[in-house]
Amino acid sequence: MALFRKKVPLSRTEVLETPQYGWIWKPLVALIVIYLLACIVLGIWWSLTPSPTDPRQAVEQQRGFPQSVDTGDGNEAQSQPAVTPGEALLASNLTILDTLLDKPGGYLRNDVMPPGLWLDNMPSWESGVTQQVRDAVASLGRALSVGSAPLSQANDDLSGDLDSWRWPASETALKAARNNLGEAFTALENATGQYASNQSPSDQGTSDQGASDQGASDQGTSDQEVAGETQSPAAPDATALREWLAQVEKRLQTQTQRLAANVGQSPNGDEQNDSTPWLRIDNVFFEARGTTWALAQLMRAARIDYADVIDSSGAGADFDQLIAELESSQARVWSPVILNGSGFGLFANHSLMLANYTVRASQLVEKIRNQL
Repeated sequence: MALFRKKVPLSRTEVLETPQYGWIWKPLVALIVIYLLACIVLGIWWSLTPSPTDPRQAVEQQRGFPQSVDTGDGNEAQSQPAVTPGEALLASNLTILDTLLDKPGGYLRNDVMPPGLWLDNMPSWESGVTQQVRDAVASLGRALSVGSAPLSQANDDLSGDLDSWRWPASETALKAARNNLGEAFTALENATGQYASNQSPSDQGTSDQGASDQGASDQGTSDQEVAGETQSPAAPDATALREWLAQVEKRLQTQTQRLAANVGQSPNGDEQNDSTPWLRIDNVFFEARGTTWALAQLMRAARIDYADVIDSSGAGADFDQLIAELESSQARVWSPVILNGSGFGLFANHSLMLANYTVRASQLVEKIRNQL
């Protein structure tokens, strides 16, 4: 009889298609697919390299001035205010830190959730950038007498763990360093303004009569003694530049060796055993790209801050060539993946191409150091 007929168990497909389950798994799969597509799109967007900022525009941004617009009449340079030595490097470091924090996706190196967790190119790029900011800020702390306290604190902030995602997060350290650099920039601006205000014609003691000249000179001397802190802020000297360039040269040589290891060759073409695992090749490449991206801006700023030192030593042409090499290393990579083709084969060798720029840059840095 039907009452005693044994029930046949439902198959797995039939169970999932029963009304109590059918409304769960289909929307869930759709949500997962949409989430994965969104992560892919965000990952591509977040991996785009930010545009660099000109040092003079960075100075104007920090001063709160509107950016200059090139009208094509050659008067743009005249509209730009003079830059006090040290301001260009401070403003460039501030802008770089702002870029790390405010670019699409924010700071990704410490992300623990997708899509940032899945990305490796941009976090490696950030590693190269932060290393150059650390070196530049440490150099500024030794070079500038104005704002030395906030510069020292900014150096401490950047020396911490920049891969931490909690207590304190890396973003907290970067924001603290950015605020301290802003204080140093303000201190340098204030010192420059005080010095300029004390160089007005009324304080020079000029007069047509000899006795009045002597009295005005004595009065000017007493005014300087009373003011005390109205002296011109000390400009960075050649020693500070040489020390920083020595560190830059070391970083570039390290990046060159790592890029050469991507293809299993030393910089002189010899075979080497400690080649980079193929999963890490793109990480090394983008860390080197971040290094040269930051250095291109910092060297343009140094060309402004150390203009007198560089020109007097005859290293101006080499310094301009160094900037050109660093900027050329930022050419667009059209391939969706980093390729390491061999010889004159069908595929490019991105690692060795970038290594050519880092080698030439490190050689120019050495030449400039010897000229200073």
